[in-house]
Amino acid sequence: MKFKTDKILGILNNALLIVFSLMMIYPIYYIFISAVSDPVLFRKAINNNEFLLIPQGFTMEYLMVHLQNVEIWRAYGNTILYTVLGTAVSLFISITCAYVLSRKGMKIIKVMTIMVVLTMWLKPGMIATYMNIEQLGLIGSISGVIFPFAFSAFNVILLRTYFAGIPKDIDESAQIDGASDFRLLTSIYIPSSGPAITTVGLFYAIDRWNGYFWSELVLHKDSLYPLQVLVKKMLQQTGESGNLFEGVVSAYALIIIAIVPIMIIFPFIQKYFKKGVMVGSVK
Repeated sequence: MKFKTDKILGILNNALLIVFSLMMIYPIYYIFISAVSDPVLFRKAINNNEFLLIPQGFTMEYLMVHLQNVEIWRAYGNTILYTVLGTAVSLFISITCAYVLSRKGMKIIKVMTIMVVLTMWLKPGMIATYMNIEQLGLIGSISGVIFPFAFSAFNVILLRTYFAGIPKDIDESAQIDGASDFRLLTSIYIPSSGPAITTVGLFYAIDRWNGYFWSELVLHKDSLYPLQVLVKKMLQQTGESGNLFEGVVSAYALIIIAIVPIMIIFPFIQKYFKKGVMVGSVK
């Protein structure tokens, strides 16, 4: 009887997972099929309230137009720059901070940990953040989107938990041999924390790649805007377009160009991501 119950629960669990997976995958699939659809047929299908499973007609016109647009490639380059540079700065700050917090024996470490954790709930707000960036003279510069958002308390705590799980015997042996904190961090902690660092790096990279609000608010220059700001502006212009559905298809084509790199990279680091997200779950 128990075997049958477990089997039924297993089937129901798998069925629910399949349903939820399809619910999450379909919006992305919908964007793909819409991006290569003919605007006239796409409008007809939408007006008839059809559930789209295949492209309505087929055209690569809008994808090719975007790929030949110099502004898009400039925005693409800005996005890559902000993602790579921003992720590198964030990882440097997070790793060094997490290493300090993982050290034991000093009372100030507990105080510092509490201060870091409090930043997860006590945030200054949008207006105060903007005023701070403005007073630092970072408006209209790349530094304005790199440094003010380089720190995440959640990611620091995640790394700290992983660092704290590294056997102290290795740490003590290296200290006996005269290893400095810098040597401990670079030779023991970082090489031993690949899954956690990869996971945190992915969090930072996705956040940088998809960021548009603060980029639009801080940069103030078309030449500095990342791709996501360009996508947002195009989606806003779609509502003002004379041919609404042509604008929608064109906007979807641009969205595809924007999300493809992350979709390509993610499968290669998925194994590290699965290990990293479990940090601290059994401690």
